[in-house]
Amino acid sequence: MEMIKKNKSNENEYMKLKPEIIDIILDSAELLFNEQGYCPVSLELVAEKAGVSKRTLYKYFGDKNGLVSKVLLRRDTFFQESLTDVIAVFTEKKDKINAIISWHIRWFHDDNYRGCMFVRAQVEYGNKSEEICAIVRMHKQWIQNSIHQCLGGTQSCEAAACLIMLILEGMITYTTIFGVEGRDFTNEKMYIYDIIDKIDIENA
Repeated sequence: MEMIKKNKSNENEYMKLKPEIIDIILDSAELLFNEQGYCPVSLELVAEKAGVSKRTLYKYFGDKNGLVSKVLLRRDTFFQESLTDVIAVFTEKKDKINAIISWHIRWFHDDNYRGCMFVRAQVEYGNKSEEICAIVRMHKQWIQNSIHQCLGGTQSCEAAACLIMLILEGMITYTTIFGVEGRDFTNEKMYIYDIIDKIDIENA
């Protein structure tokens, strides 16, 4: 009960913070977490990067876990809005799925790409914060659900959506380790198209 009261108090304080200050803090934290990981980055370092006091971070975010959660939630919102926009342009299954894959490939080429911050959070906080791990699961589940909806949203598409999600996660892991140079992921796309064709044949 004490923890719940503390979280509500921090949330109330967070809502009072000016949006531009929130953005500066979250931008600074996200940059540091992306470059160095979560555990090595202290609140002191985030405060210094953002140009605020450590006391301000504690007041508005509660603790480091609270800050990590806010960073991930904001990043999840960006992913959802951006992917929803690129999917909405198309009507055919293959075009929708290709939009998702192509969006990720563009992300792989970004100068700030260091792999998936959600996967990294799961690795570093797997047995330390259920709140953070729940955000990670929510994020990944949303992407898989989006793939499922692009395929038609029926029960018969669930296995295919899971398989495409596994391919996508494999691409993220591969590029994190080996980089993206020399890869256009044509083979992966063709394999995914074969999966979609099988769905159409089975539903014909």
